[in-house]
Amino acid sequence: MAARRKAREARRQRRTRCCRWCCIRLAVVALGSVFSSVLLVLSHMESVQHGKSFAVSHAGSVHHAKKEPEVFERKQKPVTSLLRGAVEKDDDRPPRHATGERYVPPESVEVKHDLPSLQEIVSTLRNFLDEVHRAFGRAKRKTREEVWAAYVAVAETHLLPFEKRVHRTKRPVRSDGSIFVSIAAYRDHMLANTLTELFTHASKPELVIAGVVQQNCVVKCKTGVQVVSKPGEPVRTKVSDAPADADGVADFCASAVGQPHCRAGRVRVLRVNETESLGPAFARYLASKLWLGEQFYVQIDAHMWARDAWDDELRSEMLATPSYPRSVMSAYPPGPSNGWQSMAPSGKLCSGTFSTSPVEAHIFRLGGGGGGRNIAAPAPEPPRSIFVGAGFFTAHSSFLQVAPFDPFLPFVFMGEEIMLTTRFYTNGFDVYSPRVNFFAHQYRPGRLGLPKFWESQDRAFGSGGSNTRFMLMIVDRVKHMVGYESPVKNPDVLKHVSDHDGPNYGLGSHRTLTEFLRFAGLDMVAMTARSPSWCARNDYPPN
Repeated sequence: MAARRKAREARRQRRTRCCRWCCIRLAVVALGSVFSSVLLVLSHMESVQHGKSFAVSHAGSVHHAKKEPEVFERKQKPVTSLLRGAVEKDDDRPPRHATGERYVPPESVEVKHDLPSLQEIVSTLRNFLDEVHRAFGRAKRKTREEVWAAYVAVAETHLLPFEKRVHRTKRPVRSDGSIFVSIAAYRDHMLANTLTELFTHASKPELVIAGVVQQNCVVKCKTGVQVVSKPGEPVRTKVSDAPADADGVADFCASAVGQPHCRAGRVRVLRVNETESLGPAFARYLASKLWLGEQFYVQIDAHMWARDAWDDELRSEMLATPSYPRSVMSAYPPGPSNGWQSMAPSGKLCSGTFSTSPVEAHIFRLGGGGGGRNIAAPAPEPPRSIFVGAGFFTAHSSFLQVAPFDPFLPFVFMGEEIMLTTRFYTNGFDVYSPRVNFFAHQYRPGRLGLPKFWESQDRAFGSGGSNTRFMLMIVDRVKHMVGYESPVKNPDVLKHVSDHDGPNYGLGSHRTLTEFLRFAGLDMVAMTARSPSWCARNDYPPN
């Protein structure tokens, strides 16, 4: 009997253990299912997050103090379509040249759903800058040809595939009146003020996007070259230690004025360490990559003031140009003297001169004031002009698809404006001067001792004049494009001007270089410039 009870008790214990084991297994399976579901949801959220565009701030070094607010972009329906005050669409406006010739748009290109998000764009650019910085660190004692080869090698690996993808997908341009403002700021103490001016003086700030490339020093900073001698004495200069640069974007976003705009995603920023700065032409290329389909593209400097309702005035002026959307408007802005908003524009770009300095590569430089003092608002339409200034221009953003900014111009300062002008002209864009001053500009004499990008490069490469040495070779890319007959010192600087499967960084095919030189009064062989009389008279160019 006792044996039988013992057997029954053993069977009961086995059943109990079995039930416990089954319960444990069921619990594990259930927990695994829940965990898998959580992972799936998190994965989905991450993929959605990655697909959305948001402003990414990056200090370019480990000394990044403040994180910028994220900005989300809706892909299905643009945010700007939900905002008040969007101007009427102008798709039905017939574009035409000022000469009366009707412009026939190119065949529509299929837009593929492979558009990079802002997060991906900034990540790609940061990776490229990091790799270039490392490559240049290894090339300190190398020749300028070897430095250029190092740059091209990094670009071919880390940038060109991205550029070809952007060219292939062709982000569509909206028709909602939105304005993208490109600002390349090099150690500029006025950046926060410029952003404040843009948004506080805009009639519809919800349609304004600032794309900022902020190039700052964060450690071991220096001043620019300061003149310390007194008037009449031999010139003496010095370079002093300096504190870290103010973070203009962070200061603006922390202000009462800036907070709502930064939270709404109207400020996109790419942070670059000053040691990675490669000149204004390259910085403006970087800024152009922060554009995400806004209708109008504006390029300004980081030390500007804006007139009241500048955005409404700009839209109105652009839509009044006869060749819109193949139109670009440019002038040298006035200084910030009293009453500048009501002054008639005087910075019309009708002429220029060839530099006589070999250090400046005999490049063509623009001159303002070419007859623009007679421009006034009652004029029936914005007057035709010739040249495009880098300190201010605006155009319909479709130009980015046919004449994108060239990433192969590191170290270049001189030649940016004649290159811009020639590319716009040969791609069928007519240049106009505005009838009002949209912005005022702080013109900075050299004696102020403000930092210059070439000083950073000279220190980075360990010898004075390094940037000039590189520039004198690479600027041949510009000179060859605009018709100089001087030989190209290094044929490799012409690489990737116009790859068959990528963007065209060279001239367009709508009009020829010869036509442009005749139109602008330039002789690239004799290096002489004649200002056409029609431009000074605010007249139309001859057919």
